[in-house]
Amino acid sequence: MIVECAGLPGAGKTTICKLVSELHGRKGAVPLKAMRPNREILRAGWNILALVLTTRPFRFERLKRALNLIVFLRHYEHHGLVILLDQGIVQKIWSILADTNDHSSKRLQLVMASLVPFAPSWVVWLETPLDSAVKRLSARGDGTSRYDGLPSDEILLQLKSRSALLRSLAEQFCKSVGAGLLEIDGTFPPAANAARIDALFRV
Repeated sequence: MIVECAGLPGAGKTTICKLVSELHGRKGAVPLKAMRPNREILRAGWNILALVLTTRPFRFERLKRALNLIVFLRHYEHHGLVILLDQGIVQKIWSILADTNDHSSKRLQLVMASLVPFAPSWVVWLETPLDSAVKRLSARGDGTSRYDGLPSDEILLQLKSRSALLRSLAEQFCKSVGAGLLEIDGTFPPAANAARIDALFRV
């Protein structure tokens, strides 16, 4: 069973997942050497790269993110394992498209269709007010997000213009691949939200 989280940077995904990570595998649970290129991986990889190469403006960093997503798909080949990912396919697609001025909707649909073999059981959507996410991002100094280190007003400006895309991707992905979508309130105590995620593994 594979569960991935999605939500704005600063929503608290990693914090919540750490509270249940003792019970479940997490990012890196499937080592790179376990990846086996097959027809499904190649098809998904081709569509992901085609999407990236047709976005505007083209940036090398976006291509690197696409390759990272393709390699990351190895986790989704092991549905017999129990894996909880604080960032999964949805978050990684958003990371690729967040700073684009234009991308092909048709190419995105092809990506979604090719990801059906890698569908998680659940996508957990962590709903968090924009100002709360900005406050958390501004306060942390050791994160790896592209928003870390930016002034609060710049973080707010960027997330405000990109938040609707993330929500749309989560809904489109779940509908396309048949994954369940669990919405939780990011303003609730992390332990309470972790318990809701944990309950998914006990069904």
